[in-house]
This record gives sequence, structure tokens and C-alpha cells, in this order.
Amino acid sequence: MSWLDNLRKRKPEEPINRLLFFSKQELAEQTYAVIRITWFLDGKVCGVSETAIGLYEEDVISEFSDLVGNALRAGCDVSVACIDDPQYLGIYES
Repeated sequence: MSWLDNLRKRKPEEPINRLLFFSKQELAEQTYAVIRITWFLDGKVCGVSETAIGLYEEDVISEFSDLVGNALRAGCDVSVACIDDPQYLGIYES
């Protein structure tokens, strides 16, 4: 049985609160944000992906929101380094 079969036949998992780490910092030229997403399968890390959003890409805020929101809804942990304040992006401590 391949890992794809395991993924398709897996049981629904209990909802888990995932982590969002945000750091405001200066980044390389022309970079708005770097987003690292940690993927889980059966409670274990199964992959990590990283995406950089360019400063002059169209709808930078919308792209940022889509990436982070979809990753959190999918049960991933998300780490963000961005040049803007988190409050500007609608992110507040809870």
C-alpha cells in the first residue's frame, strides 16, 4: 500500500489548534513576506514548504491571507517573516 492510499483512507482527525508564528523584520530586497508551512499526517510532520511573496506582486495582502488562511484551515503550522506589522494584516494575539 502506498502513502497515497494511506492519505485517501485515513480517518478524520480531531480538530487541533495549530500555531501561527509571526515575526516583523527586514527581508531581502523585493520580498514582502516569507511563509513556512509545516504539514502533518497522523500527528507527525510529513513535509515543510516555504514560499516568498514579492513586494510588487499584485494583491500582496490577498495572496498572503490566502496562503496563511488555507494552511491553517488544512491543519498546518505556519511561520511568517514579514515587513509589515501583524495588526496591519488582521493578525492579533489571542
